[in-house]
Amino acid sequence: METPNTNSAAVEKTVMVYGDSMSWGIIPGSRERQVFSARWPGIMQQVLNEALHKSMPSTQVRVVEACLNGRTTAFECADRPARNGLKHLPMLLASQSPVDLLIVMLGVNDFLKAVSGDECCAVSRSAEGLRQLVEQAAELQPEPMLMPARILVMVQPQLVQPLGAMVEKFIDPQQIQGAEQAWVQTLHMLKSQGIDISVMQTSQHIHLSRVDGVHLDAPEHVTLGLAAANLIITEQLLNTVSMVDA
Repeated sequence: METPNTNSAAVEKTVMVYGDSMSWGIIPGSRERQVFSARWPGIMQQVLNEALHKSMPSTQVRVVEACLNGRTTAFECADRPARNGLKHLPMLLASQSPVDLLIVMLGVNDFLKAVSGDECCAVSRSAEGLRQLVEQAAELQPEPMLMPARILVMVQPQLVQPLGAMVEKFIDPQQIQGAEQAWVQTLHMLKSQGIDISVMQTSQHIHLSRVDGVHLDAPEHVTLGLAAANLIITEQLLNTVSMVDA
């Protein structure tokens, strides 16, 4: 049996991914799940640790996936319990504390038929849900954290056309045009108000599945994991300056 590393100089950085089925790793066209090493959070963890190993071998990044199919930014789901992201974030963050970096990747499920209210207001409602969620995250400081976690919001791509079984789950895509732009504008507004967040528009790196139009095909997980890791390194979101030169 391998002896546990009790080196007091060892440093662990914890990244918590707060997401939905896109980050949970559902395989499009099925109810199966990609293995951790093939999911974008797992790929991100591998890349970050490889970068750290070159310059700070005593530091290790641990990625915790707090991802749930059907999770929304701040709304209840009529046919599935515990999907309200705003309501459950404090408990989940406390359960993984201390957390150095919180990654939020939510929004698309606000447009599920079982969630959405008045369709003509769906986009503004979702943007408001994201605002509430990020504002809450910026204040959470469960013990033993001495300060809130750094926050990276990964804006999901615009939902254009659900396919197959996904068609009946979502409201008319025509009613949610401009959602991605509304999310981005909301986040920039929060930044202008002094909330310290980093933002990634994932549509600049990935496309939604060719199978169901909602989730991520396997190659997109690889691309997204690499892009997320590179942003974390570039913006020093784990407060590890030497990672930039890795």
